[in-house]
Amino acid sequence: MELLLQNVLVGVVVAGCVVFSAWRLMSPRLRLKTLDLVGPAMGLIGASGPITRLRADTLGKLVTGTCSACSSNKSAVHHPGRR
Repeated sequence: MELLLQNVLVGVVVAGCVVFSAWRLMSPRLRLKTLDLVGPAMGLIGASGPITRLRADTLGKLVTGTCSACSSNKSAVHHPGRR
């Protein structure tokens, strides 16, 4: 029984990692299409709040053309060699 539970837990972790990696590698346009497809189903189970927030963030990235990987605080960026 413990081996079965361990295999199920590993499967859930791996599936979560696959979904997270695929999400990070998607373009913002494809993310919006995915959210539009998944949104109604998530609304039925009561998760419409996080989906709406995620859609707004993704739409903001699409409009501004940024991926938010860089720091917005340019003074906090470390420049080696400068003193």
